[in-house]
Amino acid sequence: MKYKDRISEREYQGRLVSLLKNALNTNLQPLRSLETATKKRRAQKKKVTDSGFTESTKTTSG
Repeated sequence: MKYKDRISEREYQGRLVSLLKNALNTNLQPLRSLETATKKRRAQKKKVTDSGFTESTKTTSG
């Protein structure tokens, strides 16, 4: 094996760590977007519930 073809242990570890981080981030990205969508959905639902509650109260008392 040629010396140029060899990589140092440090370089190997660096590549391995970056590969694992990239794989982990790729797998976590859909979860992050799901979390964001859930937060948006909850906020929207809360907004509708809050406004619906005040409207139903107005309708009931009016």
